[in-house]
Amino acid sequence: MAKIRISAVNFKISPIVSFDDFAIHVIRLVDQAREDTPDFIIFPELLTIELMHLFDGIEELSEKFIRLTRFTDDYLNLFKNLAVEKSCYIVGGSHLKAVAGKYLNTGHLFKPDGRILEQPKCHLVPLEKAWTTPGQTVSVFETDKTKIAILVCYDMEFPETARLAALQGADILVSPSATFDRPGFWRVRHCAQARCIEDQVYAVHCSLLGTISDISFWGRSSILTPCDTGLPEKGIAVESSTNEEMVITAEVDTALLHEIRRRGAVTTLNDIRTDLTEKVHRMSRVMDKRR
Repeated sequence: MAKIRISAVNFKISPIVSFDDFAIHVIRLVDQAREDTPDFIIFPELLTIELMHLFDGIEELSEKFIRLTRFTDDYLNLFKNLAVEKSCYIVGGSHLKAVAGKYLNTGHLFKPDGRILEQPKCHLVPLEKAWTTPGQTVSVFETDKTKIAILVCYDMEFPETARLAALQGADILVSPSATFDRPGFWRVRHCAQARCIEDQVYAVHCSLLGTISDISFWGRSSILTPCDTGLPEKGIAVESSTNEEMVITAEVDTALLHEIRRRGAVTTLNDIRTDLTEKVHRMSRVMDKRR
């Protein structure tokens, strides 16, 4: 199937008093997205942070994050059932999971057949390093529509992460994101646009919004493309309003994407100089030894 419809959810944290309230919030947005008949619905990074409203008596932020793991089964069941019921693929943003005594910020792909696939965040910002363990692999997920990879927020800022996904066949890079301020947002957004050009892929940058536990999130979701003939000249298929809860939808064409990779104005995915890349990695290893 060449043409794929994607919906990205600008998810704004709302006051809640139970997990059921969170579920109602999610279901409402899924139903809103379904009006556009998408094949994929994308939610942002750490959307379950809304459940921190249930921990108002706790002051330590890291403890609040860790307590979110108590809702893992509820979170997984909610999105699994929605993917099956609505017969579509859902990237349920990311959620902090406890695994063998460690905590991983994990992206999830929920399939219409009930299967759940996982991608832990590989690169951690300084705030996360004190209580989160990074993932070690970049996976590409096969669907009956296309192949996708989940690069959770900061992962999108590293070219080798996206290139690894593209070389494994990913056509769409999904970036669930949660950024505190404008510079943080634009770092991820600009990098997502760069990844589209470097790897000739589509990218979905999906933002968390709102304020909780004295943390404010800023964002604007978008569906991005390479810049080439037959695609938007600025590489933006659609983007949301800033800091407003809403759903955006666009249709992308993977057949066109593959044609551009073969015969586009530029063929960046094929033209990479692996000899130069190897030099970069050799220099990086030398620098690591000096640190």
